[in-house]
Amino acid sequence: MAGKNLPKGISIRKDGRYQARYTLDGKRYTIYGKSLKEVEKRLRDAKYEIDHGIFAKPDKITVDGWYRSWVKEYRRNTVRETTLISNEKCYKHVKSEIGSMKLQAVRPEHIQRVLNRMKQEGYSRGYIDNTRKVMNMLFVQAYKNGMIVTNPVSRSVLPKTEEREASSRRALTEQEQKAFLECVERRKPFYAPLFYVGFSTGMRIGEINALEWQDIDFGAMEIHVNGTMIKISGKEYQKGPVKTGSSKRTIPLLPEVAKRLKKHKLEQAKLRMMLGDKWEPVKGLEHLVFTTMFGKPLMTLSVGRYINSTVNAVNREEEKKAGKEHRKPVRMEPFCPHSMRHTFATRALEKGIPPKVVQSYLGHATIDVTMNVYTHVTAELEREEIRKIANQF
Repeated sequence: MAGKNLPKGISIRKDGRYQARYTLDGKRYTIYGKSLKEVEKRLRDAKYEIDHGIFAKPDKITVDGWYRSWVKEYRRNTVRETTLISNEKCYKHVKSEIGSMKLQAVRPEHIQRVLNRMKQEGYSRGYIDNTRKVMNMLFVQAYKNGMIVTNPVSRSVLPKTEEREASSRRALTEQEQKAFLECVERRKPFYAPLFYVGFSTGMRIGEINALEWQDIDFGAMEIHVNGTMIKISGKEYQKGPVKTGSSKRTIPLLPEVAKRLKKHKLEQAKLRMMLGDKWEPVKGLEHLVFTTMFGKPLMTLSVGRYINSTVNAVNREEEKKAGKEHRKPVRMEPFCPHSMRHTFATRALEKGIPPKVVQSYLGHATIDVTMNVYTHVTAELEREEIRKIANQF
């Protein structure tokens, strides 16, 4: 379309984009768009907001102010609560660095400063990348809304960090798993069933913490996974939806684990009666399988602490035993709750269970994620096989 045929106040820039100008309180503002239709819509929206007294001058909006608007208008009704919590954690790094800056003043070097600082503070590459993705969504929407001319995040680069094997990817050996379960049963018998469920089902820790007794069918020997425990800042715990559609699933319940869960149910009932008013479950979560000693939902951090204290106890026992046997102790490395899931997948694949079946147990959305585990396990098995001939050389 030729420039002379454009609506009044709209023109074409040299780079091919359309722009519209308007004046407010004696100051001129410009709206940009890739098409005439896009820039006309943005102009109508701006005029509507001005007429209704809800317009925020683009040059006055801070990054923090836009983030709050973005969450309210574009994220809260489109993503899960757990995603919002994750976004908020990432945004804290952005807020501390550029939150008070005017949105239009942010340049690529400011974005780069956020990423570089996170690297210096020792955050993982994955977490830094997630923070960059949150910033990108934030600024892309600002660009679409005509609030900024370009997206500064697109011209930033992810800092190079040393690759570290994530603790969540660590699978315990069969000997480690046995030693851990035996130790946790001696030291924390009330919580031991949680770890038996974790290692025998591959459930995510949030899914385990959200299990209710109605989700366990002892007759059919099945566990029905239909929710995950979430904690929203300033609010109580609640049972939220599972991660994806495929995460809602049914998992076989092993006989030994079923026996332990039945015993745990009786012990929990006795504890509840003994404590009386001191047993204080969260409203709506009165029938959780795993709770604190006072009926509250379990935090993932608490489970992590139980793991760490148990690993330390295992290592102390091993050091004493090694000392008596005049040998070097074989220490167990720390692991996080997600390692139970990875350990389950590893054991299942080692025993020859088809990856597609393992995928259904784990609730992976695609087979690709399961195959990444399968590739890792296969490589380990191949290394074990080659070691068998080592004594011939």
